[in-house]
Amino acid sequence: MQRRGFFKLAAGAASMAGAQATGQNPTQTDATTQPVIERAATGQPGKGKVLALITPHLDDGPGAGCGLVAKLLKEGYTGYYIRMSNDEKDSFDLTMGETIAANERDANEFVKVCGLKQRFDLGYRNHALDDVAPGEIRSRLVFLFRLLKVDTVITFDPWGHYEENPDHYITGQAVEAACWMSGLHLDFQEHFAAGLKPHYVRERYYFARGPQLVNRVVDIGPTLETKIACLRACRTMNIHTYKDYDRVLAERGQPVRTSADETTANDDYARTAVERRARTVGEKYGLQYAEAFHYIGPPALFEEDPLPPYMQA
Repeated sequence: MQRRGFFKLAAGAASMAGAQATGQNPTQTDATTQPVIERAATGQPGKGKVLALITPHLDDGPGAGCGLVAKLLKEGYTGYYIRMSNDEKDSFDLTMGETIAANERDANEFVKVCGLKQRFDLGYRNHALDDVAPGEIRSRLVFLFRLLKVDTVITFDPWGHYEENPDHYITGQAVEAACWMSGLHLDFQEHFAAGLKPHYVRERYYFARGPQLVNRVVDIGPTLETKIACLRACRTMNIHTYKDYDRVLAERGQPVRTSADETTANDDYARTAVERRARTVGEKYGLQYAEAFHYIGPPALFEEDPLPPYMQA
C-alpha cells in the first residue's frame, strides 16, 4: 500500500470511529437542517425486515410511536414488542397483583390490534429500572436482537432532555448500547453456541416527551385509526389517567368530567389524546397528523452502497 493511501485510510478510520462513538452517520441531520418527511410507501419495501418496539410501559408506544409501527407493518415488516417493566404501578384502584394481571391482558390486546407477531416481557419492577445492572438489561436485549434479527428499533430517546421517569431513559440507553453491541463478535459468545450470529440493528427511531433534536417526521394520517386502537387497548392505564385527572380537578374544587361508563371514557380518552398530539406535531410540518423522531440510520460501513474512498484499495 502506498504511504499516502495508508494515511488516508488511517484518517478515515479515525473519522468513522469518532462518528460511531457519537452516534453520527451520513444520513443524520443536525439542528439547522429541516427534518425529513417520511410518508407511506407503495408496495411492501419492508418485506423481510424486522422491527422491534421497545418501551418500559405498555402505553408508551401507542402514545408516541405506533403510527410509525403501523406504517412499517403495512409496508411488509414483521414486528415484535419488547416490554421492559411489569407495569405494576399503573392502575387507579387495583392491587399491585391485579394491576400486573390487568395490564398483561391489555398487552395481549395491544399486540393483536397493532398487528405485531409476538411480545416479550422482561418483567422488571415498574419505576425501578435504574436499580437493575445495565449489563444485565443490555445482554437480554442483545440476545433478542440477534434471535429476531432486528433491523429497526423504535424506542425512547436515550438522551431526551428533562425526562423524569427513570424507566424511560434507562430503556433508551440500554437499547442504544445493545443495537451496537449485538453486531460484535466477542460480546456474549455463548449466544453463538446456541446458533445465533452477530447482528447489527441498522436504524433507530427515537421519540421523547421533552425537547428533542427532531430530524424525521412521519406522516401518520393513513395509520391514525390504528394508533388510536392501540392506545384504546391500554384500557387499565387509560382509566388510571382519566380518573387521576378527575381526582386532581376535585381537589381543586373544579368540575369533574362525567362519562357514562369506563368503556366510553376509555374510547374518548384514546381518541382525544392521540388526535390532539398527532395534530399538534403535524401542524408544525404541514401535515394533518404526524409523529416526530430523532432518526439514526445505518453506518456507512453496513450500507449496500460502495465503500467510502478511504476504505477502498
